[in-house]
Amino acid sequence: MVKTGQGVRTVLTCMLANNFTLGLAYGSFGALLVSNEQAFGVARGEISFGMSAISTTTGLSALVMGNLVRRLTPRRAIAIGVAAMAVSFAGLGLTTHFGLALALWALMGFGAALAAILGPVAISAEQFAGRSGKVLGLINMPVVLFIAPWAVTELISAIGRQGTYLLLAATLVPILALALSLPAGEAADGQDRPKHSDAIASRADFWLISLGIGLIAGTGTAYMVHGMPYAESRGMGPPTAALVMSAYSGAGLLGVPLFGWLADRIGGARALALSAAVQAMAWAALALVPVAGFIPLSAVLGIATTPLTTLHGAAMAQLFGAAGVSRAMGVSFAIKLPFLFAAAPLVGAVFVRTGDYRPAYLMVAVTLAAAVAILMAGQFAQRRESRPALPA
Repeated sequence: MVKTGQGVRTVLTCMLANNFTLGLAYGSFGALLVSNEQAFGVARGEISFGMSAISTTTGLSALVMGNLVRRLTPRRAIAIGVAAMAVSFAGLGLTTHFGLALALWALMGFGAALAAILGPVAISAEQFAGRSGKVLGLINMPVVLFIAPWAVTELISAIGRQGTYLLLAATLVPILALALSLPAGEAADGQDRPKHSDAIASRADFWLISLGIGLIAGTGTAYMVHGMPYAESRGMGPPTAALVMSAYSGAGLLGVPLFGWLADRIGGARALALSAAVQAMAWAALALVPVAGFIPLSAVLGIATTPLTTLHGAAMAQLFGAAGVSRAMGVSFAIKLPFLFAAAPLVGAVFVRTGDYRPAYLMVAVTLAAAVAILMAGQFAQRRESRPALPA
């Protein structure tokens, strides 16, 4: 257990690292899209590979680095991630070579995995046992993700694309200093890891919960891609349709701490199942109700969907504890990558085939209902894993 003052500083540093790595990486990409098209001389389809590079490398880095974070110590992992992100932003501001830009976006994904996901999850499990959901709820509050699109748009108008990227890099320097000032902790020697963390693949609860998380993650990505086009297809003008997505993002600021608190009280798997149930009802309602209900329904969806990273970390911490959470988080994050890639194209394909988003939205609702069942099965399997063995 950490002292109050030290704990506050640790949580604040993790929150800043999360927001200014993951938040800026994803929040700035769309705002800089047109400027990057012009700077690199490529079309919209090609420049979109930058986001694929970020998301793919985030998942792969989580898988590869998950087993090494405790050897590095979480403090060093966060510092390395922040430094990688600063180099990425600075490089993107200085280059006009598209191949190099893709490499820098990939480096950005590596930085986000360490600084925003693995490092904070390891710290929350190690230093805030029993409160990891609440702590992760604070760390993962998407403040910068909410503000970044507007702020970056204003910066581009004022100082241009290059100036914007260099300023984003500069904002990470004090956060790097904060990360390095955290208590060093001790690198793991591999002997204190619980036996069950050495056999992640053999645990049914891990696979069921990770599968449920993957289904939720994929549908969340699909809404980010298709939410605004769906609203427009139902007759909303672009400004009003944009408000639908703003309601989604803004409501996430409430949902992240709320579901983090719930994870500590009812367990990560149950909180995930509740989140999936709310999402299923919201997707079905969006398909069935008049457009007047879209803004409040989108807010409800944001409350339930945005906390996924928090709930993911809390669930893995409850399964494997401080010693095994980084490794488990890395493997679990890799499991959800195929869902992140497949969901949005599948929704788009159903729309192309039917000419209507509503069948696709109902399909997503059914998928989320299946996720509820899978997560509850994972909760049952978790209880069975933790049940003491009968004496021989």
